[in-house]
This record gives sequence, structure tokens and C-alpha cells, in this order.
Amino acid sequence: MLRFSLVFVFALLSTMLLNAQEFSGGFRAGLNFTTIDGPLESGADGTTLEAFEYSNGFHVGAMGTLRFTDIFSLRAELLYSQKGGVYNYNGDSYWIFTPTTGSESFVTTGNRQTTLEVTNSYIDIPITGVARFNKFEISAGMSLGFLVASRAAGETRFAGTSAQGDIITPFVLTLDHNYFNKPFRQEENTAVFMRDIDNQPVEIPQTLGAYYQEEDSDENLYRTLDLGLVGGLSYYLNRGLFLGVRLNYGLSDITNMSRDISRQVVNSPSEFATRDDDDRNLNIQVSVGFTL
Repeated sequence: MLRFSLVFVFALLSTMLLNAQEFSGGFRAGLNFTTIDGPLESGADGTTLEAFEYSNGFHVGAMGTLRFTDIFSLRAELLYSQKGGVYNYNGDSYWIFTPTTGSESFVTTGNRQTTLEVTNSYIDIPITGVARFNKFEISAGMSLGFLVASRAAGETRFAGTSAQGDIITPFVLTLDHNYFNKPFRQEENTAVFMRDIDNQPVEIPQTLGAYYQEEDSDENLYRTLDLGLVGGLSYYLNRGLFLGVRLNYGLSDITNMSRDISRQVVNSPSEFATRDDDDRNLNIQVSVGFTL
């Protein structure tokens, strides 16, 4: 069935290309309003601990259109597009401390407040069927994205108690994440806070990179490929200049489970609890463009 489907699709596309009456080029650029849609962690009382809000990005690129009739066309685009969202966490959590004396790391519990703006940059290839009715145009199809950069910035605050009852006064850290980089460890940071917890000296880095304290791995948090559905509406101001809005909803889980860790619970100081859930891109694009 798969081979038959591929042959059928190839034959259909070939027929469409042979019947194409006209080819035209163009460009599209504009703003992205983007977030990540997926399951959220909840506390023991059912309170939602996480939230994803919309952030802003942009898209820009070229497009080519094969016109079959005055109404119907096939369009392919090559876009640079920023996706992501603003991640928030507020609630029960943990912190792992490593004594400077070389003793084993230990876990403390408390409250974590985190705000992190994620920016994932993709090369997107949307392929859509297009129908134009006078000045209005509707389109629908699929898009394949290739992740080329992945960063995040924000801050986190933690306060809690140790297993022996020491009060951990609040500290605030800067988050500067490059998810394409390998983890950088506590000892690689030069700027640190010094604390004494359970009669052991510990260092707290002032700035945390991606995968802090996690094991080395070839996997990044965000997957390289993103497959999604695309649908939109455009209004032509004249023959070629248009304003458009469209929705791009991901069909793929964009996170690797081994890197998608829980912020609420931890198995041990050396083993994080991972989450097997689907996180998907949700992207609204507002564009201005021109077709020849």
C-alpha cells in the first residue's frame, strides 16, 4: 500500500506539472505568534504548574507558484521561520546541590519559579494547494521544517528546605540556553553563589546553560524535523501584493523524551524523571507578500 501510494502521488504530481499553465515567483515576510502545545505538569492537588504563552518571531522567504487554472494553483515555499514560546513554571520542585568537598550530590525540595523564552529557528518548506477567488485566496497543505538553531533565555528562582531541615533562602539565576551545545557543568562556571547547606559548602552558578547537571548525550531537547499542517487566507491589494494570515500546527513531537525532564520530581541526584508526552509547535503567521 505504501509503494502504491507513493506511485500514485508521484503520478498525480507529474500530471499536475505537465498541465501547469504558468509559473510565477514571489516572496513572503512577516511576524510569527508562536507557542508550544502539549501536556502540562500538575501538582498532587491537581494544580497546573506549567504554562506556555505566545512569543513573537518572524518569517521570511521565497515562494514559487504553478498555476493550473485561473482559480487553482500549487505553491511551494522556502522560509526561515522562528517558533517557540514563553515557558512558565511555578510550584513544587527540587534542586540538586553538589558539595565542593567532593561529597555526593543531594536533593532539596521547595518552590521553583521559572520564566524562559524559547526561540527555535527552522527552515520551513510548506507545500500548499491554492484557490483564488477574485481578491481572496485560500490555501491548505503540509510543511516540513528543519531545526537550524535552538536557544532560550530567562530566569529561575528557587527557595526550599534540605533533608536535614536547613532553610534555603531564595536565589535567582539567569538562564542562557543553547540547546545545540553540550552540557556545561557546575565547575565550568566562574561566577557562583556560595552557600552552606547541611554543613556542606556548595556552589550555585549565577548563569545556567542548557542541560545543567544532566548526563552527556548526542540528543538535543528539540528534534531536528517538524512536520505540520498549514492553512491560510490572503487578501490581494492588487494583482501581486497581498496580506495574509495562516496557521501552522505541528504533527510531530518536537522534544526528545530523554531530554524532556520533569521540574516537579526527580528520581535521584543522578537520575532525572523524564516525560513521554507530545509537544507540538503552534504558529500563527501574519504576512505581507508579492507574487509575479
